[in-house]
Amino acid sequence: MNKKLLMILGSTTAIAALSIGGTMALFTDSREVSGDFFTGTLCINAERNDGDPVPGPMFYITAEQGKTPSGQLGTIPTGVWAPGDEHVRTMTIYNPEECSSMDAWITHVGARLSEGFEDQYEPMAEKLYVVLKTPQGGGPDVVVGEAPLSDFLAGRVPIAYPDGSKIPVYLTSNRHMKFEVTFDLDAGNDYQDKTLVVDFMVYAEQMPNNP
Repeated sequence: MNKKLLMILGSTTAIAALSIGGTMALFTDSREVSGDFFTGTLCINAERNDGDPVPGPMFYITAEQGKTPSGQLGTIPTGVWAPGDEHVRTMTIYNPEECSSMDAWITHVGARLSEGFEDQYEPMAEKLYVVLKTPQGGGPDVVVGEAPLSDFLAGRVPIAYPDGSKIPVYLTSNRHMKFEVTFDLDAGNDYQDKTLVVDFMVYAEQMPNNP
């Protein structure tokens, strides 16, 4: 079977939001809202993990594609993808006291097409299935969200523990989130030599006054 070219450069973007009777994205929404407000700041940072040099893309075909902004090459390239392939990478999400003053809930994950790449083949996103996992309590990883990549590109996909409870990332702590991406085994030749490059985005809300 011929290999199918797939490039997923999953950057580690994190977006903090305040929840005050609804969700108001910081810096992008000037609506007036009502409800209890906890004075403070919330910032969420993220970077790739798995022993790769940071920062840099999570998924990449070649070491060159996975290099850091300083030029250090990536160490865990996936190689060219074929139907049925699955790759797993980890995003580490931080809630640092240098710019944050409160605990947070991680609520959604989204994706967007990366800028600066031509001829993006967006229909490929329908053939890529994403499963998100993170530890619950002190236990093992559990599935907190899953959907075709096309759903992540269409909007924010809600994530939560299997029992419906929210996912915390406490002040000064971090959380590891695994991204398992599978290329549909039945994908046909329409995806031969096609490119898709996306950024994954994690969204968080304040924990105080927002149980």
